[in-house]
Amino acid sequence: MALTEQEQINYLANVVALAHMDASLSPKEITAIEEVRIALGAKKGILNAATKSVESGGYIIAPIGDFATRIRNIADMLYVCYVDGKLADNEKKAIVAVCRAVGLTQEQLNLMVKEAIARSTSVKTTCPKCGTEASGHFKFCPKCGEAIGNVETAPVPTDFDVPSSGYAIQFCESTAADFDAALNKAKTAPAFTSCIRNKKTWYMACWPEKEFAEACDLAQSLRSLRNKKVYRSGTEVTWNELFGFLWCAVERSSAYRPTEYCFGKDENRINPWGCRQAGMEWTEWARWFSYGQFHQAGLIKKSAVWVFDKARIRHELMTNLHACRHCPHLRTALVEAVLNAMPNEVQVTTDGPWKFSHAHEQVPGSIKVVEIEQQDGFEYKNEYFADGVRPRGPQALSAVLRKAFAAAGISDITATDLLSRP
Repeated sequence: MALTEQEQINYLANVVALAHMDASLSPKEITAIEEVRIALGAKKGILNAATKSVESGGYIIAPIGDFATRIRNIADMLYVCYVDGKLADNEKKAIVAVCRAVGLTQEQLNLMVKEAIARSTSVKTTCPKCGTEASGHFKFCPKCGEAIGNVETAPVPTDFDVPSSGYAIQFCESTAADFDAALNKAKTAPAFTSCIRNKKTWYMACWPEKEFAEACDLAQSLRSLRNKKVYRSGTEVTWNELFGFLWCAVERSSAYRPTEYCFGKDENRINPWGCRQAGMEWTEWARWFSYGQFHQAGLIKKSAVWVFDKARIRHELMTNLHACRHCPHLRTALVEAVLNAMPNEVQVTTDGPWKFSHAHEQVPGSIKVVEIEQQDGFEYKNEYFADGVRPRGPQALSAVLRKAFAAAGISDITATDLLSRP
């Protein structure tokens, strides 16, 4: 009975999966798998699809087709595993499981094992020197003594043993311009290895937890490659989750003054948090100054006091900084120090460091502000709604930065450096 294309894929996938169970493929196993494909009458694309389904992970060996096809499939699986004279414990368990699913007895399995061993040793190998044919178990030509075939060639790993701690980056061979440089960097890692997946070479470089900066250096070189993975403490994470900050780090490295770059001085958009990705600059139009509410103060003459909602400010900061939380330049202690250094409440005065913000219309929580101005003997009344406060000049920022820098132990830059004109 002819097998459908999908049945051929599953048939070959069973063979490939069993051969992959010891995490390596010997040259003889690779040749035997190709022999099985040809005997099955399957195209090379079928074998590629079968290999891909196995290497994608989670493939489970299961009986295929009618009883005769299932027996043939088990025979081919045994042949491929015994062709290099080895059968790992997990391979034995898988074979026993599929034989039970088919309904074979132990005696029948023992007979099939003997046939597989006989089949594997009956394979003829041609001496590359004198052309003499010899059985597959011969390591040297019986006539001239030349080494035969790929007996001494090391098995090809088919998967990586990802370390349970530290960082591991895997990437596939590529024609990208940055590939050679990236490969050279990977080879300098404390641990470097390679394997074959779907006929392509994959590489893995590993670093301990404390050497994250070195992992970032390789990740930066891999930014143009598509096939790549990263693991932290043995668990795969998304690339952007760990290296989402890299594009900004590249910009920082090329900045005239890298530290000032993080504070946004190069664009005259100062942020006190030390990270421009916080998205919360200290400017008059910054919306986060409206995170809070007005309270009435005073017993006789009531006045409005603005109380900052620091919990909301902190939440937005942590949300914005989440993608770059692994950046080695992020000053986490400074973020908290700035929040503590900011005033809990602000009372607006005529010449003070804070002023009311102008709302385009009345909104929930806003207050009506009436300001009287006198000019050239005339009196002007300015009425508007305020939904928060805004800084008036650099005085408030300077006070916050000085206090926060002292609390966080920042010594490589000062408030004066940030607030002085370029």
